[in-house]
Amino acid sequence: MKQLIITLLALIAMIPETQAQQQWTNTDPYYARRVTLFEMLPVGKKDIVFMGNSLTDGCEFHELLGNPHIKNRGIVGDIVQGLIERADLVIKGQPRKIFIMCGVNDISHDVSGDSIARAMERLVVMIKKGSPRTKVYVQSMLPFNNKVREWKLLKDREHVVVEGNAALEQMARRQGVTFINLYPLFVDEEGLLKKEFTNDGLHLMGPAYAVWRDAVAPYVK
Repeated sequence: MKQLIITLLALIAMIPETQAQQQWTNTDPYYARRVTLFEMLPVGKKDIVFMGNSLTDGCEFHELLGNPHIKNRGIVGDIVQGLIERADLVIKGQPRKIFIMCGVNDISHDVSGDSIARAMERLVVMIKKGSPRTKVYVQSMLPFNNKVREWKLLKDREHVVVEGNAALEQMARRQGVTFINLYPLFVDEEGLLKKEFTNDGLHLMGPAYAVWRDAVAPYVK
């Protein structure tokens, strides 16, 4: 019965990709370069893998956390479906831990918070099935700040981050994995990414990564 429930959840989590999403993950030159690099870099059983989009891609977690077993598998522009499509490159190594953050690019494609959580659930089920001993950590999406720079595809979409994080937390509880709520650490009183943490309203400056580091450090040990 438990396996049947997991299977049903996985089927529910499947959402169709839009043509724009497919085009990005299949043809973007930077994306392709990163994937071919990851294909050459093995993941081992002692490793801790960070999967995500540009926010993950932009950080040197192994240096910030002082752990050579940390592997960065972030790619600029990635969506949750993109993580699913390249998850086998991580899962086959049976890593000790996987930290996941993704969703803001999905929001820019007009994907709802619930749909992001359903897709993330598909990824979590995939990891649990393919690497049962791997500990999975789902990190919340971070706020953005269109007052610093306008991201037209994210205009008036701040509420989707909040809704998506609530759905992600429920999904993590349902799947028995750890949810790390980073959002409160990065948001200001207006519900925007703190200005001191960004120079473009979306991506993070060094001090912001220090906050992220301190938040996940207890889970990395």
